[in-house]
Amino acid sequence: MSNWTHVAGVIRIDSFRFGDDEGEPNFDEVIGKELHFHDSSEQWDYAFKHKEEYLPLGSEGSLQKSIWINPDKDNVASYTVTIFGDLRDHHSPDDIIEWFKGVCAKVWVRNAIITVQNEWNGTKDWRYVDDDENGEKKS
Repeated sequence: MSNWTHVAGVIRIDSFRFGDDEGEPNFDEVIGKELHFHDSSEQWDYAFKHKEEYLPLGSEGSLQKSIWINPDKDNVASYTVTIFGDLRDHHSPDDIIEWFKGVCAKVWVRNAIITVQNEWNGTKDWRYVDDDENGEKKS
């Protein structure tokens, strides 16, 4: 019997673009690459040897990401990234939350939240808290 982990997360990212053509961040580097069920065995072998380059992995592929780019380059709220999916044979909500915290540490977060539900090990939620909110460090 398989154990599934279901994930839904959002990160709103600030950036100073102000009309320049600097380009968007390389989200495959910042957040991770996707691995799909039908990818080649070479890609699967590489992904499991270099997990740090990928979104969290299960036995049928990785989580997925979707990126919204604010068309108003003068607006600091530049990107919204959704991270979602269902991982087969992944057991740890805590591991995914720690990965998500690591992603948040790489960008200028406006706000972020994630819910991770594992069928055997329960549900965990985490939200980004700015340093100065309630005098706490990012929780």
